[in-house]
Amino acid sequence: MSKFDIDEQKIRDMLSQITVDSSKLAEQVKSRLYEDRADMPARHRKRWTRSTIAAIVMSFVLVASATAAVLGNFDWFIERFNPDFGKIVEPVEVYSEDQGIRMEVIGAQKYDNQAIVYLSLQDITGQNRLKELTDYGAGFSVKMNPQAQETVTGVDEFTSANAMWKEKILYFDEDTNTIYYEFNITAAPETPLAEPLELRKFLIYFDEKAYNDEPISVSLTGIKSAETTPLVKVQFWSSWSGGNMPDDLSSYAEALMPGHFADMPHGKKDQWVSNIGIIDGKLHVQIGEIFNEVFGPSTPELSLKDPDGNSISPDYSFVFLGDEKNDLLNLEKNDYADGIDRYNEFVFPISTEDLSEYKLSYTGSVSTGVKGSWKVSVNLSDSNQSTRTWTNDISVDGHLFEYITLSPLGLQVIGTYQGEECLVGDMSIGVETVDGIIPLEAVGGSEKPDKHTFNSSWNTKAPLDITKAKAIIINGTRIPIK
Repeated sequence: MSKFDIDEQKIRDMLSQITVDSSKLAEQVKSRLYEDRADMPARHRKRWTRSTIAAIVMSFVLVASATAAVLGNFDWFIERFNPDFGKIVEPVEVYSEDQGIRMEVIGAQKYDNQAIVYLSLQDITGQNRLKELTDYGAGFSVKMNPQAQETVTGVDEFTSANAMWKEKILYFDEDTNTIYYEFNITAAPETPLAEPLELRKFLIYFDEKAYNDEPISVSLTGIKSAETTPLVKVQFWSSWSGGNMPDDLSSYAEALMPGHFADMPHGKKDQWVSNIGIIDGKLHVQIGEIFNEVFGPSTPELSLKDPDGNSISPDYSFVFLGDEKNDLLNLEKNDYADGIDRYNEFVFPISTEDLSEYKLSYTGSVSTGVKGSWKVSVNLSDSNQSTRTWTNDISVDGHLFEYITLSPLGLQVIGTYQGEECLVGDMSIGVETVDGIIPLEAVGGSEKPDKHTFNSSWNTKAPLDITKAKAIIINGTRIPIK
């Protein structure tokens, strides 16, 4: 252990014995945090030691933590970040912990199919695994109304397919390794949000490292014909063409025999150079990887560099799967779940047998994260009095708006359309209020072409005061709010 680590531990031990009277601390801290120091004269100071700096930082964290405890996490959050929808959300402050990560819902509000949620992720292990751009949306789902599940086939109790959300990172606190988010959630009308509001997360991405044209440490000197395995059409999982792929997949009679030729530039064991060889006068490079891994290397992209540094793209590539016995899967008889390894085989055109001066390079990324189970149930007060709904059939440019709901978070519409194409997503939507017209942003929606029905949603940038709303304006058509 370094001297700095020893000193730091001593400081931690001393601070742990300190008791703080927080009854008067909050106001003092708040006033000092905003105290103007611009007029303070500059003075010559001695250089601070690392131990002194550590003590100051730790003291600040202690004071900040005490302030948050006095104010309450919700009050502290609203005062600290002043979020767009802070005036309409309720304090929640409930959390779920797994894999050393805490997911906390700080505040929220729900209006039928829409919800605004303020939440945080924190690494409580001290490993600082979360990064500033950690993506929260991946592995996130919302519970739908159980009654809606009976009428909509193929919809899970928790689903993301019938819900949309806009994720916004408010702040990343490096000291506590905490990320604060704003989530604006909109569910489809046929699968409204459940009561109480329930959120679940099963994946948390930490970071992603990108590789661009990274050299692969293999020599192409003396590369010759390699051992191959027969490949039939039903064994192809997918393919990509650079313009030189034959139309008949059955013409691909051979692929390289899977193996382990070399490591990839990132050095991860779940992706490797499986084999390299010449087949029918073309250079084949096969990349193997563990199939269906959530984190780790992305699907690779390869290029070949000639002696002058020019990049040569593959003519085409194809993918096939292997099972636990390393036998190739027949996709007419086997399920994708039977796949253990996936092989990406790249085929390069070559005009020379001497490849000693040619180099292979790799482009891709490697992600890190953790699987777990985080679930939070949020009880919120009834907000129906803050919504307006009407069912008048209103015709706008060949679209019939049959069901309209307006809430402080935005507008939702269900209707039908004429013609071959639904154009509701391209319409301009605004809300006329006593203070002027507030434009809305399209969130998304869905349509059923066979029935010519649609649903669509638009959000506000800030809470909409329903009591001030006078009309909705759709493509210039004014719809009064009664």
